[in-house]
Amino acid sequence: MKNFDSGKVQNRLINRLERKEQQEAFKRDRFFRFKLPEIHTQLSQALLMEKIIETDNAAAVSQLLLKGLKTALRSSEFDMKYFIAPIRDLVPHANPISLYMTQYILEVLLNDPSVIDVYGTDQEIYKVVNGVITQINMKFERTEKELIEQLSHNKSLSPGSREYDITLDELFRKKMGEPRQE
Repeated sequence: MKNFDSGKVQNRLINRLERKEQQEAFKRDRFFRFKLPEIHTQLSQALLMEKIIETDNAAAVSQLLLKGLKTALRSSEFDMKYFIAPIRDLVPHANPISLYMTQYILEVLLNDPSVIDVYGTDQEIYKVVNGVITQINMKFERTEKELIEQLSHNKSLSPGSREYDITLDELFRKKMGEPRQE
């Protein structure tokens, strides 16, 4: 007797992978919205302090970085993948936001008149950018775990329910302020 597989197993696997990818994208967007000002400030400082970017107008470079971060926030998944395509294999298991900002520095900032020069290899630039984003993300994830732990004590809410998500969002807003709406 032949076993006719109608593709149910493959469809379930694909659905799980897509769901996981959507959840990761949602978490990344939430992190990005709440932490955009902090990322902008620390990234600007790190790039100038590490002498990755040489400029005579630090405010203009800071504004350009903010513009790049906002563009990354508004980018669709396709646009982000297309933009980072030239450097997507730079490091294994790369952070997409770090890759985007590295490519932004290499492609956009480098050609701006307020930037004298950009120093370092692609990997060195990525390392500085990713270091800033990873540090902020670790603090964000710790806060997120604390809030989820706090919600776990409330027996009337079950994870995944609409009420749970609303309560979690309210706790995020109390703890971290309002997210960027740009």
